[in-house]
Amino acid sequence: MSGSLAFLNLGLEHKSCPFDVASRVRLARTNGEIAVTLAGNFRSALMDFYVHQVPNFRGKWRILSPFAKMVNGTSVRSGYGSFRLGMDVHDRTFQLGVTARYGTVVSNEVERLNPGDCFIDVGANCGVFALLAAERVGPEGLVVSFEPCFSTFAKLVRNIHINDAENILPFNMALSALTRPELLDNSAVGHSGRFAIAPDAIERGGERVMSLSIQDFPGLLKLIGDRRILVKIDVEGFEHSVLQGLEPILALPQTCGVVVEVDEKNLGRYGVDPQAIYALLYRHGFSWTNDVDAASHFDAVFHRESSLSRDQQVSSAFPLEAARRRTARQENGMRWVHLSQIAAAVLLVIGGWMIARTGFSASAPPAEYFVEEALQSHDIAQVRTRLRRSPPAVYDPQEVAAFTRIALPKLPAGWRVIDVQLFPSDSGASLQMTISNGKSASMSLFAVRDDKVAPSRPDVMSRNGTSVACWQEGDLAYALVSRNPPAEIDRLAEDIADNVTS
Repeated sequence: MSGSLAFLNLGLEHKSCPFDVASRVRLARTNGEIAVTLAGNFRSALMDFYVHQVPNFRGKWRILSPFAKMVNGTSVRSGYGSFRLGMDVHDRTFQLGVTARYGTVVSNEVERLNPGDCFIDVGANCGVFALLAAERVGPEGLVVSFEPCFSTFAKLVRNIHINDAENILPFNMALSALTRPELLDNSAVGHSGRFAIAPDAIERGGERVMSLSIQDFPGLLKLIGDRRILVKIDVEGFEHSVLQGLEPILALPQTCGVVVEVDEKNLGRYGVDPQAIYALLYRHGFSWTNDVDAASHFDAVFHRESSLSRDQQVSSAFPLEAARRRTARQENGMRWVHLSQIAAAVLLVIGGWMIARTGFSASAPPAEYFVEEALQSHDIAQVRTRLRRSPPAVYDPQEVAAFTRIALPKLPAGWRVIDVQLFPSDSGASLQMTISNGKSASMSLFAVRDDKVAPSRPDVMSRNGTSVACWQEGDLAYALVSRNPPAEIDRLAEDIADNVTS
């Protein structure tokens, strides 16, 4: 026996043995990953017990402060459902979400959603109600979330990743009556839910964000399609401007309900009173349906007026409508691609939908809507660049491509990606990257999954002094946008088009 053991020991050291040094390293790495996973699971179980089983007492969250670095990010089950949230010991908003103490008005409305519905979450924060809605609407449904604060958006993305919620499309933007830059007041330390668009100039701090009016991005309406829609708005007094920006969606007949926070004091900061909110929603055919105890701060529920009760709509009309939608989608050749992953470098999740199109020849000019969307995304990116107060980050194009599943080209020598943003487009989620070589004017590289909307080779045109080069690579359409001369854009576009990798 001892001789056999000695032989085995010698064999482990022999170079020709399959169990060589590289194998040991791989085994050690695997064991390390298992250990990390087990440790993470243990922390999650411990936090679940502490949050949900230990009775509330004064200072319950303060006790965890010394261990914040250890437990922050640990997934904890939310009291609103089976989904999980990444721990954030110091954020009061997270505490309310994980313990289900936001109240029941919004969650009750979300629970009435059906498979295939659409939920629009304005002021999504870390994603409590977006994740609850994602469970309800299922893989055929859609959740669109807007969160302007980047640090909070990062938490939203983290939570989407934790739950593998492939049907949530998050936007790092505000919604308002006008598409323009805004200043976000993020001075409410320890309570991210109180961040709000600044109604007046603030002495210092704040975060420059972009606001979006749906009127300027009709592609979002096509993304939603004919899904039944529920809207939730909680933006600390900015609700009236959000409703104005959402009017194209409020006008849709399938928008069945709106839940909006009404806080008389917060609304007053923007020169608005609750009556303005009621009047706007009444104008679109909505009626206030819930009784409230509070007079100055509450969640108001509005439903579209209908001859059928809500229960009748859910039990009879909707299943037939859902079946009709599924049939229509199959006939139209719609297909889905999973684009919901976390990008380690940029904390960005992008969901994408592929819509098949036919009847476009390789020699035809690019589709007008595609050109307009590329120009629009470029204009907003330029505003973001002008407003940036810190040095731009540098992103790895291949890493962005891996996580978005949108094939990106190898950039020419000296060029780099300095900004990445997601936009709603006519064909689904689109990716805009600002690229620069540090010498000439920065350019936008716009990419979207849309079949046969551009020629097979770059075609350059000019629009109001801006050059646009568009081309198609399989089911991906690209546009290079800049104020540089068309000839220069043409040369660079040709170079980039030859370097697209899957």
